[in-house]
Order: sequence, then C-alpha cells, then structure tokens
Amino acid sequence: MKKIILHITFIFLLAEIASAQDVHFSQFDFSPLHQSAANTGNFNGDYRFTAIHRNQYRSVTVPYKSIGASFDMNHNLTDEKMSYWSSGIMFEQDKTGDAGYSTLDIELSVAWNRFLDSDKKHRITLGLQPGWFQNGLDFSELYFGNQYDNGSFDSNLPTNENPDQTKNNNFNLNAGLGYRYLFSEESDMQIILGMNHLNKPNLSYYGDKAPLFMRFTALAMFNIRMSERLFLLPQLLYYNQNKFNQINGGANLSFRSADTKNYRFLAGVFYRNKDAVIGRLGAGYNNLDIGFAYDFNISDLKRASNGRGAYEIALTYIIHTVKPLKKNPPCPVY
Repeated sequence: MKKIILHITFIFLLAEIASAQDVHFSQFDFSPLHQSAANTGNFNGDYRFTAIHRNQYRSVTVPYKSIGASFDMNHNLTDEKMSYWSSGIMFEQDKTGDAGYSTLDIELSVAWNRFLDSDKKHRITLGLQPGWFQNGLDFSELYFGNQYDNGSFDSNLPTNENPDQTKNNNFNLNAGLGYRYLFSEESDMQIILGMNHLNKPNLSYYGDKAPLFMRFTALAMFNIRMSERLFLLPQLLYYNQNKFNQINGGANLSFRSADTKNYRFLAGVFYRNKDAVIGRLGAGYNNLDIGFAYDFNISDLKRASNGRGAYEIALTYIIHTVKPLKKNPPCPVY
C-alpha cells in the first residue's frame, strides 16, 4: 500500500497507535457494552443508560475525539427466577488525526444469565453482539510522496491515489462470557471476558485485505466493603489485539452517605502500561453517577504533549421499577 507522508514525526506515532487498537476509555466501567457483550444487563436495576466522551492529544495535534453511549435492560428479573435475559444497544464514534480517520460502531446486544445456586451467589452470563462497523478517511487532507517536487510540496500535483471507496461498511460480531460471585449483599467479584470482531471486518480502501483484528478482553472487578460507608473498588483490564497489548489497573475508593441521603463520592488512581497515569473523580446521587478522568501521559509522546494526555466525562443512570405482585394478597374478612 502506498506510503502516506504526514507533516511531522510524531504524527507517525499517533497514526500507528490509532490503527493498532480499538477505541479505549480510561473509565472502562462507564462503557460496559464496549468491553464485552457479557456486560449486557450486568447491573442492579431494570434499565441502564450510559454515556462517555473522551478528548485526547489536544495539546499535540488535532484532538482524538471518542464518544460512546449505550442502553440495556433486564427482562423479567424476579426473585423466583434462576435465569433471565438481558438486551441492549451500543453506539460508538471515534475521529482521529489530521485526515479525520473515523469509525462508527453500532451493536445490538443480548445476554443470557443463569444463577448456579439457590442463594444466587454464583452467576454466569453468555452474551452476543451483532452489529454494523464503519470506517472512513478524508484522502484530500493527506500529503502523498507524488506531490513533492525536488523536496518541495505542491498541492496541485496529482496524488495518483485512486481508492475504491473512502468508507467501508461491514457486519461485525462480538461475544462474551461473564462470572459473578457475591460475597455478601454489598460485596462481589466479577470476571468478564470478551471477543470482539470475530469475523474480522475488512477496512481496506483499495479492494485488498486489511482486516480489523480480533480483540480479546479480560476484566476483573471487585466491590469490597471496608466499613459501613467506605468501599474499595479494585479493577484490572487487559486488551490484546493482534500484536497490541494493554493493561489498565488500579482502584477507586468510594464513600457513601447514610441510607437516608444516598450520596456517593469516588476517587481513584489507575495506570495504563507504558502510556498514562490516570486520576479519577466521581460523584453519585440516587440513580445517577458522574465520572471524570484525566490521563497524564508518560509515553514517548510526553515530550510533545507535556504530559497532557486526555480527559473523559461520563455518566450512568439506572432505573429501578416496582415489580407487581404475582398473586393478589388476601383481603382480610371482618
């Protein structure tokens, strides 16, 4: 494939990073359906809305902007049932670099959940996500070797590039497996696995093969009650996509008010290997949680970014509905 020449050296590195992996979010607990189809319905409630926005490398070049949103729900989840279904939908859009390389991902999501014991301490989840994946590139914003004449760039010279299309539309398929163990009413452990792009969508603009490689995700999350109002939330995320590996691990500390005033406050520190140290803050009230994260860049790009990597804003809103009684209560006879 013909070589694209970009303005300055660090753009090469940014382009390599962008092409090597899917969109990633530092607050990965605010993008549950992105991590795995097995996260569909993985919450305490009936309906869940999530949204997240990420702005990256603003201090270096044209910022990388990523947004995500999802809605999922649990069907007929009652105390009597040992299994139930969950469903949802996920939307993600990402735009990176001077040439506006963009991706759009819309996935339907369905999961089957099964409790393994009568106390409902053990639960397994199988999830599937069929959807649509689009990638696009603005070739008019790129500089090509054919446009250089004796070392000088001339935008009037032809690029001699003739892509078959500037956008690709592909079917995409993801799957996931999850396990949860309930230590107590307010403490649990979860292991979530995900396999994305099982069918390896073709991203080429020239009619040849340029597959989007499968992404393997492993996620471990713990919710540990330290005292009446203090909770420790360790989390570890691992990605593998072709030759790219990423580890993001750390912990949040959450303080919760008394039951009559359902306020929550959160602070945490995470580390993404060879890339960033991440600071997190969050607050919640009743069904709403809001999170903010900032990535302090420690990779080779820190010389250009001055350590300023990315910021994220995210929210989750969960709705609990009142379940009707299965049987009419007996009326007293006077």
